[in-house]
Formats: sequence, C-alpha cells, structure tokens
Amino acid sequence: MQTDPPSSTPRTLLKGLNVLSLLRASAPAGLGATEVAARTGLDRVNVQRLFLALEASGWVRRNKAGKRFFAGDDADRMQASLWTPPDVSQDLIVAAIEGMRRLARQLGDAVFLIGRDGTESVGIHREIGDYPMQILASHAGKRHPLGVGSAGMALLSALPDAEARAVVKANSPRLEEYGGISAEMIDRLRLNTRQRGYAVMQNYAVSGALGVGCALTRADGTPVLAMSVSAITDRMPIARQAETARLLRRELDGLKSFLD
Repeated sequence: MQTDPPSSTPRTLLKGLNVLSLLRASAPAGLGATEVAARTGLDRVNVQRLFLALEASGWVRRNKAGKRFFAGDDADRMQASLWTPPDVSQDLIVAAIEGMRRLARQLGDAVFLIGRDGTESVGIHREIGDYPMQILASHAGKRHPLGVGSAGMALLSALPDAEARAVVKANSPRLEEYGGISAEMIDRLRLNTRQRGYAVMQNYAVSGALGVGCALTRADGTPVLAMSVSAITDRMPIARQAETARLLRRELDGLKSFLD
C-alpha cells in the first residue's frame, strides 16, 4: 500500500519548537535572526518567517528595534523584574548581558552587571563561567554599600569627589560587615581606582576572591553602570587583571551608543 509523502507541516512545527527552545534558553537577552540561523542551520529567511509566524500567534515578542526576539512574555518579564538605574534603556541592559556572556565564555569566570541606587550598588545580572570554582559575590537585586566590590568601586570612583566622600561617610557604619574595611581604606582605593582606570578589590566583599571592575559613564563623566569579573585570587595575577580590565572596557565602550 502506498503512503502519502510526509507533510512538511510537522517539520515546520519542529523547527518552530526548536527556535522557541533557543529563545527560552537565551532569556533574558533574547536572540536575533542571524544568531538563530547560526545555531539551527536554518537559513536566515526561514528563521524570519518562523519569527513572524510565532509572533503572530503570541509565542514570541520582539524588542523596540525589531531585531531581537524573546520567548513569550520574557521581554515583559525582564522589564518588570530587573532593577535598572534611572534613564537606562532596556536595550542597553540586553546588550550588556550579551557582552557579559561573551566575557564569561572567554574568561571562564563570573561576570556581574551592577548599578547605583543612592549610596548602594545593586546587582542587575550575573553570568557564570565554566571554570570549576566560581566566585558568586552578587546576584540580581543584591545590595552592597557603594565601593564594596570592584563594580561598586568603579562606580564610586567615577563620582565627583564631594559626592563620593559623602557616600563613603554615609556607608561607614556598615563597612565592618565586610572584613573590617574602613572608610579610609575605601577612600584610598577610590583614588587608586581613578588613577588606574579600573577597580581591583580583594578580600572585602568575598574572602579569597579578587574582582576587576570598570564603569560605563556618560559624556559628562556621570557613571551609569559597571561591569566586573570575579575569580579566586590565584587566577588574577597583575597581568590578568589588566587584560580583564581591557576586555571589560571594550564591552562597555560598545554600549555607549545606547546612552543617547
């Protein structure tokens, strides 16, 4: 008995499910058509058609630029759940997360995105590398006194002197919770960070760890957010500190187009 040739509908359905699976795995950053094409082996035109069909059915949504797609309500959920600094677009955050993933893959260590809320630093996002021992000093929503931790120190050092000193003074009663670091030490580290161009913090937020952090600033010098990499101290000799800072700066420089 002859059988009809298999319909292309099941294959199309499987392709759509595969795309949805990729989008969910990539949350909250989402994916573009070129990335999905590279990961699935589908050509870009077919990926775009799948996106349109899935979007029409409410299974995926795209960002404001129309070039990035998210599974289901991931875009809205990300907007609602992530604390972000004032006047920072969600597109900037998504682009920053993409950069963090590149860094985590390249360096193998944990990468953190941190913002400022008054006298505190606040975790926005964390990416984990593949090195067996990870230093997970922060996570989304985690708060520290500004200046504790390399990303917070990068933000603090970018502030005008008077404002930075006021922040340190306000936080001084809390500093003893962090290995006995003092306001005077924070202020010295702040000045060293400003001279060096990036922050290096050891054994304050997390014992046995060392972090390197850089701040993204506006044209007038106002800090927007910071990105940092943390590792066990043995993995961060001076040469690797400088190289990590260079890679962080490259990713942050790529975000400046989102500030205008």
